[in-house]
Amino acid sequence: MRSSKTTLISLLVVAALFLTILIVGVVGSVRNGNTVVIAIVFTALGVCVLALMLNQYRVRMLFRDRTPDRIIAHYHGSVRRIPHADAAAAYLSALAAAFFGQYDRARQELDAVDWDRTTQIYRGHRLYVLAALALLEETDYRQALRLARQAHELESREEGGGLPALDDVIHTVAEGPSPEAIARLDKVAKRQNGLMPGMCAWALAVHYKRTGDLERAADYKEMLRMAMPFSSPMLKN
Repeated sequence: MRSSKTTLISLLVVAALFLTILIVGVVGSVRNGNTVVIAIVFTALGVCVLALMLNQYRVRMLFRDRTPDRIIAHYHGSVRRIPHADAAAAYLSALAAAFFGQYDRARQELDAVDWDRTTQIYRGHRLYVLAALALLEETDYRQALRLARQAHELESREEGGGLPALDDVIHTVAEGPSPEAIARLDKVAKRQNGLMPGMCAWALAVHYKRTGDLERAADYKEMLRMAMPFSSPMLKN
């Protein structure tokens, strides 16, 4: 997603400048023997790290709810300051709603946005969500693959965008994965923090069940259960 990546790069640049200034200040304090400043700096850094960890834990817990209500509210609240915030919140919320089995709600989230006024990246994201709906709601593999190809074509026209993990999920479930896709899905699934790891674990569970490797299928099903115990695939099987 180009806009969010641009925002992230800007934040990283600011953070790098701040860190540089901080290091210079700490080095100066050490040379001057000012231990109070050093203690304050490290305490502040510790608080920041703890806050980040608590936020990640909170988001992880939201995906364990019985409904997507709170994670959707989180998405709408957390992306308000980025370009095309309505489109970002819509595709994230729609994808979450779809994976929780609330398909009408997913479509409502998408319908609330004028996609013609967004970028090609976001229009591609919308098509990927529709592809996920085709998989989860209708089990229409041909439609899912067609939508995924259209999404990929749209997103490839702009630099810095795309949903490669979701593309791998759709192709794995709809037609079977390549060895490279399996490796990518496994890497994301093992993060166990958020929607995409759960979807990747589901895709691998489906793949290994089809190939008769029931032990691996059970392992990835457990990853899905830990990430999203009330997701649509968990409730179906």
